[in-house]
Amino acid sequence: MLRFAVSLLLMGAGICAGAGAVRATELDGFWMDSHGEVVLEVESCGAAMCAKVVWLRLPYGPDRKPLKDYRNPDAALQNRQVCGLRVIEGFTKQPDGTWGGGDVYVPDLGMSFKGYATVLSPTQIDVRGYVFLPLFGSSEVWSKVAKPQYHCERDGVPPAPPLPKE
Repeated sequence: MLRFAVSLLLMGAGICAGAGAVRATELDGFWMDSHGEVVLEVESCGAAMCAKVVWLRLPYGPDRKPLKDYRNPDAALQNRQVCGLRVIEGFTKQPDGTWGGGDVYVPDLGMSFKGYATVLSPTQIDVRGYVFLPLFGSSEVWSKVAKPQYHCERDGVPPAPPLPKE
């Protein structure tokens, strides 16, 4: 779970990195973290970029039901599904050419972070998520992918497979 949290944090920062202004669409589309744990769909939301979860390698919680935002500090939000959850808000082009300035919400931690990203190529983004200062963060490279065949927001989360017999 922690790996997913770190990946989501980093992806959130990175997804918006390649996006460009609302008119530029190099970031629009689907991006997968370096561990293959999550795919986010990035799109413009007004004057900035945002992203939502559309695919999870492990879409089930400990109760074997669709993964919920159970670590959210707001009890009223703990029952919402992670699939379809907007986790990136407000990323814009920064003066140094990176993308950032918005928030990245990590459901695994129930926390929001800051981040920034640098476009390496049309299919790769170097992303860095951090707490307080960029020095206290972590980076990884995210890859642009085709629209996932299974899109959890569109298709829903199917029932969990049966547990193995003991």
